[in-house]
Amino acid sequence: MYTIDLGYAAIYAGLFALFCWWLVAELKDKFYASGYWKGRYDGWNLHRRMIDNKNKTDEVFDYDKDK
Repeated sequence: MYTIDLGYAAIYAGLFALFCWWLVAELKDKFYASGYWKGRYDGWNLHRRMIDNKNKTDEVFDYDKDK
């Protein structure tokens, strides 16, 4: 009787370990993807701010515009 119970316990422990492994893998992929896209978003915002700043300074120091 105890052997059958230990067999079921081993099967359930294996299924539980498999489920935990799958859950960690899914969460890792989700967090990696969200961090990846957040980094892309921050990079594009930095690029946009740099270009806007360059355009503003080019307007201020455009000496050929008055000629």
